[in-house]
Amino acid sequence: KATVKKQGDTTYTTVEQANFHYPESKINGKAQKVTNDGTEQVFNSASYSLCPLGNTDWRMKADQITLNSKTNKGVAEDVTVEFLGVPIFYSPYHEWVLEGRGSGFLAPSFGSYDESVASKDNNYQVRIPYYFNIAPDRDFLLTLNHLSSRGSIVEGIYRQLIAEGDYWKEGRFEIEGRYLNEDDITNNKRWLLNSKINLSVNDKININATTNRVSDANYFKDIAHNNTSASSLHSQIDASYKDDESNLTLSLFAETEQLIDGGTAAYTRAPELSISKSFEGLSGRNINLSLVSTKFAHNNASETTGVRTHAQAGFKRSISTDAYSLTPSLNLSTTDYALDNSTDQDRSIYSFGIDSKLFLERETNLFGVDLIQTLTPRLAYNYTPNKNQDALPNFDSADKNDSYESLFSGQKYTGIDRINKANDFTLGLESDFIDEETGNTYASLKAAQTLYGDEISANGSNRKYSDIAASADFAWDRFTFNNALQYDPETQKIDKRDSAITYQLNPRKFLTIAHHDDNGTKSAELYGAYPINAQVHVFAGINRSITDSITNKETTGIAYESCCWAVRLAHFKKHISGNDYDYVTDFELVLKGLTTTSPGLSKRLEEDIPNYLANLDD
Repeated sequence: KATVKKQGDTTYTTVEQANFHYPESKINGKAQKVTNDGTEQVFNSASYSLCPLGNTDWRMKADQITLNSKTNKGVAEDVTVEFLGVPIFYSPYHEWVLEGRGSGFLAPSFGSYDESVASKDNNYQVRIPYYFNIAPDRDFLLTLNHLSSRGSIVEGIYRQLIAEGDYWKEGRFEIEGRYLNEDDITNNKRWLLNSKINLSVNDKININATTNRVSDANYFKDIAHNNTSASSLHSQIDASYKDDESNLTLSLFAETEQLIDGGTAAYTRAPELSISKSFEGLSGRNINLSLVSTKFAHNNASETTGVRTHAQAGFKRSISTDAYSLTPSLNLSTTDYALDNSTDQDRSIYSFGIDSKLFLERETNLFGVDLIQTLTPRLAYNYTPNKNQDALPNFDSADKNDSYESLFSGQKYTGIDRINKANDFTLGLESDFIDEETGNTYASLKAAQTLYGDEISANGSNRKYSDIAASADFAWDRFTFNNALQYDPETQKIDKRDSAITYQLNPRKFLTIAHHDDNGTKSAELYGAYPINAQVHVFAGINRSITDSITNKETTGIAYESCCWAVRLAHFKKHISGNDYDYVTDFELVLKGLTTTSPGLSKRLEEDIPNYLANLDD
């Protein structure tokens, strides 16, 4: 039965015993009576679902449901949410947003965890979030997080887009806080504070600041149950100026460090000022001038601290044709150390290099596929005179691994404090196999070795050659294989190797196996997902130390997905130290188009299992 009544300028349409369906929004259901005035629709004694027509796996039942297109809100009174016919949630009043964002309670989440205190077993976690849609450019998420063994934590995340003002162009601000007034185990206050601001003053000037602090060293292990491998937290500010037209860059950077979970103190830059200017000339000529002045601080008073100022002038020219390329370069640098409680030091040094490539190619056919094979012989020479640097402090230099590109650079150390002498030739060979029709690269092979004019290597042993750095990457159909190694010709052994093979049909059906060997320290990784049938799939990610027989990280789970809802169970195991592990089990129910009970689970799974499509709300 349908009636139409007009009151003033408003026309009311009423339909009794109605079945309703809105294809664009997927809303459908039944109601004893539906009243529509063009803006507001009122459903009495109604059911409401976003499942396909004829499917009621989940639905809301309410005495009255009101959908207002003007306010973009839905309101249900005396509402029950049913899942597979079983009531799972009741509220006398529930409000939600029809499209986009809106204030209101989000679905609670439930989980279990193992406590770091041995006597506290079988612990559970309940999180109840409330979302405040303050304005289109800002919001706030308030969450009550109850840990059965520790107490109730108040959590808040405020986000704001910074609109254009008189002194800036745009930006973004975010602050997160977590506070536990009294830990039931330690009787201490526990807290976390993170903040982040990204501000574009104009097209050239940017300011970025980050703060990361916690109340104590064991916060992540005891309270958060994530990020448990972190040994330090860094807070920093970076103000930069970059003019692409004039090739001028200026930067001011400063940082502080908080040690957590037994971390070891490192040098911090407090602050660092850098200036760089490039000049591009004709025929590939390039000049780069740079100045970096850094004040190094350290939490350990016995460590050398002070200000290091490094100035460098780099000259380079690129000469290239279709057949070859030739790139000579010259670097001049001077470094001054104004040290605290120690004698000041300085160093001036130069280096010269030339890098050459020859480009060859031919047409070939493998397995019935027309290919273009490229062959690129490469020869580089690097010269740096010997300089005694024993009196210089070491703020940021460390040995480099012998990779293909690092061998051609001629540099054996990272940072500035250590510059190795060089009188070296580096020989290399590259070859790619490219599909002539599609342009896909099926194979890429590289190998390089450095011959020392002076008998010295990165580790100080006297010999005339470096390790051989090689890599082989293959891709065919659904398979990819990647392998990089460092071979020692003197011992005739492979010192380092990283290998991985992947088979992938889609982000829910793939498998990756990886193996790493770093001078006898071996580890293996396995991660993937596999569909048992059209609705159920399992997923896993494992990182295990073969040398120590320790599982560093393990993520396993199973998910069921239907047309309008999904459920997932995930278990996380992470090694902390010795026989100490952190365990977390998370359960997620997704009512598609309505809510999920664990919004952060997808992100964590995608971090632990690369290539996995974790979003179930599709």
